[in-house]
Amino acid sequence: MLGLALRTLRFRIGGFAASFIALFLGAAIVMACGGLMESGIRNAVPPQRLAAAPLLVTGDPSYLERSPIEASLADRAKVPGVAKVVPDVAFPVSLPGGDATGHMWSAVELTPYRVNQGRGPQGPDEVVVDEKSGASVGSEITLGLAGRSRPYRVVGLASGPVDASTVYFDDAEARRIYAKPGRVDLLGVLLEPGVTVDSVRKALEGAVGSQDVKVLAGDERGLAEFPDAQGGGEGLITLSAVFGGLAIMVAMFVVAGTLGLSVQQRHREMALLRAIGSTPGQLRRLVLGETAFVAVLATLLGWPLSGYLGQLLLTQLTAAGVAPAQLGYRQGWIPVAAGAGISLLSAMVAAFVAGRAASVTKPTEALMEASLQSRWFSVPRLVFALLCLGGGTALSIITALVMSGPVAASTAGPTAMLWASGIALLSPGAAKVIIALLRWPVRALTGLAGYLAVLNAGARRVRVAGAITPVMLATGLATALIYLQTTQAGGSSGFADSLRADAVLTSSSGSLPAELVAEVDGLPGVEAASALVDTEAFFPDHEDGDDEITVLGVTPGGVTQTLGLDVTQGSVADLRGDSVALPQKWAETLNAAVGDTVKMRLGDGQSVQAKVVAIHTGSYESALMPVELVVAHTTGGQVTWVLVKGGTEALSGLTAKYPQLRVMDPSEASAGGGGGEQTGAWVNYLLVGMILAYTVISLVNTLVIATGERRREFALQRLIGATPGQILRMVGVEAVVISVGGILLGAIVSLVTLIPFAMAMDGSFWPSGPIGIYLTVIGAATGLTLLSTLLSTAYVLRTPPVEAAATLS
Repeated sequence: MLGLALRTLRFRIGGFAASFIALFLGAAIVMACGGLMESGIRNAVPPQRLAAAPLLVTGDPSYLERSPIEASLADRAKVPGVAKVVPDVAFPVSLPGGDATGHMWSAVELTPYRVNQGRGPQGPDEVVVDEKSGASVGSEITLGLAGRSRPYRVVGLASGPVDASTVYFDDAEARRIYAKPGRVDLLGVLLEPGVTVDSVRKALEGAVGSQDVKVLAGDERGLAEFPDAQGGGEGLITLSAVFGGLAIMVAMFVVAGTLGLSVQQRHREMALLRAIGSTPGQLRRLVLGETAFVAVLATLLGWPLSGYLGQLLLTQLTAAGVAPAQLGYRQGWIPVAAGAGISLLSAMVAAFVAGRAASVTKPTEALMEASLQSRWFSVPRLVFALLCLGGGTALSIITALVMSGPVAASTAGPTAMLWASGIALLSPGAAKVIIALLRWPVRALTGLAGYLAVLNAGARRVRVAGAITPVMLATGLATALIYLQTTQAGGSSGFADSLRADAVLTSSSGSLPAELVAEVDGLPGVEAASALVDTEAFFPDHEDGDDEITVLGVTPGGVTQTLGLDVTQGSVADLRGDSVALPQKWAETLNAAVGDTVKMRLGDGQSVQAKVVAIHTGSYESALMPVELVVAHTTGGQVTWVLVKGGTEALSGLTAKYPQLRVMDPSEASAGGGGGEQTGAWVNYLLVGMILAYTVISLVNTLVIATGERRREFALQRLIGATPGQILRMVGVEAVVISVGGILLGAIVSLVTLIPFAMAMDGSFWPSGPIGIYLTVIGAATGLTLLSTLLSTAYVLRTPPVEAAATLS
């Protein structure tokens, strides 16, 4: 039967192409999502600037902030096999054309950089810059350091394969700017010829390794160069898991629907084969053989595409800040095998179900049913539908009554898929109800064309349901997932509500000198000024010590006027030394009161015993600590923002002294502070758009196949006098009926998802967001349905009716 299946494929190019496209895209999308998950799990960050150093000694890269190490470790690191130990530091620098990173000149040995023109710096006023900076040897260049500008003389131009801009300073000058005496960011270890990395690494770990000092090799070295990349793959794992699961469910439905419709087209052929003596087993093998051939071919061709698609998605995600830009894309055999298995399994299950229905029907009944399918109900189908609807109902209740805030999205997404799955399984029964409801309005509005369309839809309701399902998936999922994002954005108070400042100061490099706060506070008309630096901390002695808390470094004298705080106990004016103002929630969790001491592990891994001086509400539920304490434990060691209350007119005079300074109004700063929400929205739209594009392709496929199988029907209508225009008007009305049916069912999916989510977000019973989104979704679905139906019908009508009837008789 397999040989027969392969020989007959060329006579059914349309069905073959539709099934191939569905399987091809499904396999590629699922494999790409699997590659994204593997990339997040591996968190591979290949070194760039430090690629020439086989080993690096650095602070524990698992900390949120870069943890400096003692410079004296360089002597202990000279174990057998080590040729040289080179220290390095890093700090932000502003070039006239953009941002860069400053380093010690001696550390150029660890890099692929080479000086093509000039020489290395030999004094405090000399630098070597990247040749892409546009500077020339001997020229003067103004560099921004911690918000201040200072002129340097360019004595050399360096080039290398690394894209990031780098500025090399004289070693003593770099240490002065770094401002952490006796400490460095890392030690680069160069090896003697003939020794292995593994043997020297073990010796180094014995000599300098500890809880806070690590020896890195291979791709681990990238974490020393890019400390912000540590743990950066976690968000990628979550995203790929959520959208990968969504893609798998959509792919299974799309593949099952396309293959099922393709097999339904051949009921007449199957009936004739049964009538001439073919056994049910032979028919099942015929369908399975055809499907296996198409599925294997589609999966094999989808594999190369999945790599490009996954890399493209990772590039977009890193550009949006969801994952570190340095994260490498990794797609091993596991995501490929999983994607191939899911694609093949869904295809074979769909083919088995469709082939079984054709093979178990008696030959005479099959011949009668070939032109008009009416059977669809089965006990397994009902059981699975009830399980999906029951699970969706349970998740709707959990979302509304148990969840709160943005975390409710974790159950709202699966709710949409379960409801969509349950409704799709019962779509033939739902189609009967919808057609009955639309019968009289359609007849009244469209006349004879509507009368024929409703009769056709009622008689062919099983196949009409096959066309309604992708419309329901497209409109229901699009509406639910997009309005989930708009509702979440609308319900988030976020950074904007915490600002009481009239102006926000920052710089192009993102760092400002701490003394700027006092200078601003003394300007005419300024009521208050406060520094603002954010980091993360943990309470290691608490049973949930791994739960992090956001820490804001602030100026105690100006924080209450510039940030939205409600101090319930103590006073933030007492923030001096190792002290903290705790949010009410955390004070209750830790059972801490004003005057108590709590142990906190700051972002660089260092622990402090902080005295609780105040308890407050508001400001993102963040802990407040003195800015001097916080900046000492951050990677940059500088102030990020200065919040100013009053006296905004006097701020313009600061730009002469601080050319890198930027003065923003609170709304502009709020937009930057809410960047995480904007990034999340952008990413959701990207991935949802990818899945919906696949669903739309399925919709077009389904409608084209469904129209193509009606060649004989159209030919007979034309032979008894119907004109092509009348047939087009009839199928146009049918397309509208299909669209309305899919939109109605999609509305159910979106409502049972969005109403509980809105209740969890802000207690309302209606999602937030412009109505234009929904109108665009249903308009696009209706337009695609009409366009694909009318174009495919017009193509079919090009064949003369006598020829079409003779060909299909």
